[in-house]
Amino acid sequence: MNHLHNIRRAAIPGLTILAAYAAFAGWYEWTANGQDSTKNRPLEVSMRQKLEATSKVLEGLAIEDKELVHEGAKVLMDLTKAEVWQVLVDAEYREHTQTFRSAVKRLDEAAQKSEFASAQLEWLDATKRCFDCHNHIRAARAAAAK
Repeated sequence: MNHLHNIRRAAIPGLTILAAYAAFAGWYEWTANGQDSTKNRPLEVSMRQKLEATSKVLEGLAIEDKELVHEGAKVLMDLTKAEVWQVLVDAEYREHTQTFRSAVKRLDEAAQKSEFASAQLEWLDATKRCFDCHNHIRAARAAAAK
């Protein structure tokens, strides 16, 4: 048991760095990929809130604080329901949003049970879902620009 605890402790800094990079990369893509920050300010604000929420989740996972994880997860869930989140209307985008919500819900549930190893894996899944969705958005925009 102590050996597993040490392995988890050793993995947390790497997971934190990876997820922080993923969150930053996702936010950067939204603001740098043709977004006019004055014209689309609500989207920029929403992406900043998403980045701040991911920081809470990461901190909560790193120090095993289920309340911080919950606070960040709640913000993420609320953001996915906001009108500004709906940047595309196609079925694939809706599926990306739904799978992201599911991953965030599983993350929060695991953290609330103090199952932080599971919560970390769910966080990695949620982060991957962000990349998948951002890739879809870029591809859809590129196709529309042709």
